[in-house]
Amino acid sequence: MQIFVFFLLISVSYSYLHLDFKRIDTEQQLDDFTRSSPLNVVVFVDKQQCNDDNADKCRNEHQQLKQIRDLCTGDNIQFTLSMNSQLAEKQFNIHVSSPKLCFFRNGFPIIYSGENVDSIQEWLGEARQRLTHTLDDNTFEHDTQATSGSTTGDWFILFKKSNESNSLIPIWEGASIHFRNRAIFAYVNLDTNPNIQKRFHLFVTPTFILFKRGKMYRYEGTSWQQSAFVNFVERDYQQVKAETIPPESNSFSFSLGDAAKVIPMYFIVIPMICLVIVLLVLVFISGFNKKKKTTSERTPFQVKID
Repeated sequence: MQIFVFFLLISVSYSYLHLDFKRIDTEQQLDDFTRSSPLNVVVFVDKQQCNDDNADKCRNEHQQLKQIRDLCTGDNIQFTLSMNSQLAEKQFNIHVSSPKLCFFRNGFPIIYSGENVDSIQEWLGEARQRLTHTLDDNTFEHDTQATSGSTTGDWFILFKKSNESNSLIPIWEGASIHFRNRAIFAYVNLDTNPNIQKRFHLFVTPTFILFKRGKMYRYEGTSWQQSAFVNFVERDYQQVKAETIPPESNSFSFSLGDAAKVIPMYFIVIPMICLVIVLLVLVFISGFNKKKKTTSERTPFQVKID
């Protein structure tokens, strides 16, 4: 009971300390907030970190949060606070050990990985423009120029399904900023783009493929950290087998594929039909000749006259 009261007092004191901040606590509130404007910032904080032993730290944190809020207001960015650590972990794989800033640009989140509050404004300016692209069956080849030698640059593409966790998105967005003007990061939703899925044989998701100078390299690492993706694009891709990029599928190739399946059937069915017809004709001719021969050999009628 004493322990319960202790944590209750901590929670109340921490909530009171941050009473002057707009807060969200549920997934629905988070979804509504990120849809309310093009640019939004959510700062996740851990309310259990505040107690009598580190009250000074909490007050300092409060001042930092106010500073961040003022920066967001000056840059026309909406700001809010969340103390729901489960929400941070489930949605963005954020384990809150200190305040974590999540910046949403038209719904696409990116996590601030720095430690200095003074550098946040510069980072907000860099991250304000979303650098990732969304590709589909109609735009993939036109935008990437994959089979023509990647003339538009190197592309690192995340192939995923719509029902998969979105915790990869902030990591992917962060890596895209690291490669500004050097490599392009993109998404493909395989649920709505079956041609791309067939073309690259993507049956295990999520899948990460780097398209570089007319070749493709599949990321086979087990780590989904931003640093792992950065290292793969910069050098680690050389450690995996370079694959030939399959040609783009189109209606003509699909018709040829269908024809390839149908033609062997004709080679079997049509000769069989012809054979049956020939046999029927032969049977008919044979029966006709037999009937004719029987008629011609019949003994003529003779009349005996006494």
